[in-house]
Amino acid sequence: MSTASVSILQFIQNHLIRYISLIVLIFRTIDNIHNCFIFTLALYFGCLTHLLITFDVYSQSSQSSYYCRTRTFFTYTPLSVLTSLVVAACADRYTSSSSNVRLRSFSQIKISRKIVCGIFLIQCFIWGQQFVRFSQQLDGINCFPATPFCVSFNNFSLLMFYSILPIIFMLALGWMTIRHVCHQHTRRPSNLKDRQLTIELNTTINH
Repeated sequence: MSTASVSILQFIQNHLIRYISLIVLIFRTIDNIHNCFIFTLALYFGCLTHLLITFDVYSQSSQSSYYCRTRTFFTYTPLSVLTSLVVAACADRYTSSSSNVRLRSFSQIKISRKIVCGIFLIQCFIWGQQFVRFSQQLDGINCFPATPFCVSFNNFSLLMFYSILPIIFMLALGWMTIRHVCHQHTRRPSNLKDRQLTIELNTTINH
């Protein structure tokens, strides 16, 4: 290779390293700033809300019954949606590890999208009752269920759909996934042994 070609390649290499590194540095910095903003958004929102209430800046909206119900709905619904998505991920792992072709066919992106949309709609339906059962208290700050029945119903819903049922489903799906994986590991040596016996039998017959 001539000296001119080496110089051209070195020139191209230097410029690629220079500009690609600069682009990666810029976009990774923006990505890190975005992550910091996302992870601290709940902290800022919660602290600023209570801070503004102490200065009577947030008094009009805090006394609104609609604000109370909306705030409660968007507090409980994301929690239940997140736990349900974890259960759905466990179910996807269970189906993808299965030796059954029909079960493995459920582990697809199209089906996963439908499941995510279904989880969101079901959780919105479950926690939509908060728009009816919750009301603002006389102090204008606290937001509680309107009647004792609403308190019991809300506690039962939170216990079942956020704590008990997701844990039961995750444990069951995890146990069945482990069984699938162990079953596949036990089948592979037997399949290999059968293949070796078949090869030996064919060799014996040919001789």
